[in-house]
Amino acid sequence: MAKTNVEEKGPLQFKALNFFEHWRTVGYMYQNYLGVDKAFEETALGILRRPFLRWIGFPLYFALRNEGYTLRLNQKFAGVLYLQYRKRVTHINDIEVNRAYQGQGLGHHLLAFADKKARENSSCFITLVVTLSNTRALNLYRKSGFLDQHHCYYYLSRAFLRAHTSLKQVGKEEKLTLKPLSRKQATKNLQHFFQLETRSAKPVTGEVWEALYPPQLPRLSKVRSYALFWGTESQPGGHLDFFTWGSYGRWRIYLPTQYWGTEDELALFELLIRYKQSPHLRGLGIMVGSTVHHVKALPLAQRLNFAERSTERMLMIKPLSNNPDIGGISNHDVGGISNSDIGGISNPDVGGISNPDMRKYL
Repeated sequence: MAKTNVEEKGPLQFKALNFFEHWRTVGYMYQNYLGVDKAFEETALGILRRPFLRWIGFPLYFALRNEGYTLRLNQKFAGVLYLQYRKRVTHINDIEVNRAYQGQGLGHHLLAFADKKARENSSCFITLVVTLSNTRALNLYRKSGFLDQHHCYYYLSRAFLRAHTSLKQVGKEEKLTLKPLSRKQATKNLQHFFQLETRSAKPVTGEVWEALYPPQLPRLSKVRSYALFWGTESQPGGHLDFFTWGSYGRWRIYLPTQYWGTEDELALFELLIRYKQSPHLRGLGIMVGSTVHHVKALPLAQRLNFAERSTERMLMIKPLSNNPDIGGISNHDVGGISNSDIGGISNPDVGGISNPDMRKYL
């Protein structure tokens, strides 16, 4: 086990958690998150879920599906780190500093230990998910070498949505066709255009997205999928999914690079605003597949009165120096593909539970 010191705060020691200690670390999660993390409260505090998750679901999940370590200061629990290992990737599934020890720089030691374990396992990347409102954690991760991934979308308010839907279709919009897809067809079409966009926009982190975070089709009742046809083309030229959450809707789009930021894409946006929308929608979002694509299409969205918004959570990826494919890159060079299913619970001091796989146990 690694042992170090932090100024005059006493000896720090990392120890692997035994089976029964997971019940203790989950107790600390409730202390650290409640009152400061709305996402955790919504997940953990349901009338039926709370006792089950606190005493059975969470402890067993972390004990059986993760490698857990506690950071001890003077033999007392100061922080916890849960890791999962995949091919070439180490995922930080939970990282937190207990409230009594926050503000002492212990988050840096937890991240350094995660980096050490990742290299021991020959990983080329480390991933985690952060709540974007958690600026303290976000800044810490950026300083530690984690790269932002795509997390923005365009949003049209109800007033502008009504104004657009009252207009008649004009121009290139009439030459676009959306063909509804069965779930089997949608899965294949989505995978194809997701890979096209990922490999074009993400030469460094694309393999992480393809291997671990490909977009999924949610439950049938919440999504409709379409293949996009341009003009008289007989083969699909893009993939679109339409999601609804109550009175809000959002399009998810993957397109070949030749359409990014063009008048053709503007016509597509105009079509999507009006396409079989419920008259009761209070707002409409459009999310493209990568940061590069988002930046190119932003002027088009702004012409249509869309505002730019961010998702609640963001995946971050840290390329390690032992990755032979890594050159000199920065946060401005790397985007990402946003998976609307990525979950995450975030500690206000460091990070938080961030594995979408955890939803299987909720």
